[in-house]
Amino acid sequence: MGKRSINADICFWRDPDLPGVEARFSSYNEEAFRKHVHAAYSVGLVKTGRTSFFLDGEMHDAEAGQVVLIEPNVVHACNPERDSCMTYRMFYVDETWFRSVGQEVFGSGAASPRLPRPVVDDSELYAHWRELHEAIRGNRHRLEKESLLVQGIADILVRYGELSGREQDSPGGEGAVEAIKQYLTSHLESKVNLDTLSDIAHVSRYHLLRLFHAKVGLPPHTYQNQLRVDLGKRLLATGTSISQVAQEAGFVDQSHFSRVFRQFTGATPRQYQRGASPSTVK
Repeated sequence: MGKRSINADICFWRDPDLPGVEARFSSYNEEAFRKHVHAAYSVGLVKTGRTSFFLDGEMHDAEAGQVVLIEPNVVHACNPERDSCMTYRMFYVDETWFRSVGQEVFGSGAASPRLPRPVVDDSELYAHWRELHEAIRGNRHRLEKESLLVQGIADILVRYGELSGREQDSPGGEGAVEAIKQYLTSHLESKVNLDTLSDIAHVSRYHLLRLFHAKVGLPPHTYQNQLRVDLGKRLLATGTSISQVAQEAGFVDQSHFSRVFRQFTGATPRQYQRGASPSTVK
């Protein structure tokens, strides 16, 4: 009896907060693809197994923990090696995202990015794009997803891309960062987006992320989550129900609130509420 095909284990996500981006998770133990092209940039994360894939007339190998980078409209076919089960996360990112971030990184004269290395060993890059995948799957806030995407594209371009021009000096300073912090503080329940923060700071999205992290030590979405958790702690201390706290603090739902709350406090909202009182919470 032959091995059971698991090529049916496939999921897709198309997030309205990230137009032009499609994420997928797939598991294959036999050939599934003929040679084909995508109009978008492809960023793949090999989770398990190995693949020997065809790309533009050549064969390349990739295995678990590696990142696969494929330019738009390049003929390729990625299938698992014989007797191997390959699972992977994949992103298809519209060329406009790469072009716009490339211009933010390297200057307005930069051409469409090229990715001459189809397989890279970069655990940090792998972990970053995996986090973006989880953010899309978990329907996290728009600002977090946008920040992860822009930074992820920028990391690919700076480390492995070929563009003309050079990186701009980061403009802005304390005033821009303080304006962003004030905006985030006053919009805890809003679905803040990166373009809005870029307009406030008068810098590009890429330089906004660099500037904010350099001054604050956190990306904007993490800083806003910290503010939301702080508000959640105050509300929990008054006896407000966890579901109501999650809503008032601007989280997607109670599950999202509980997960983020634990990341920041090391305790669940219920554990915190049981031990908190208005006189002891800071």
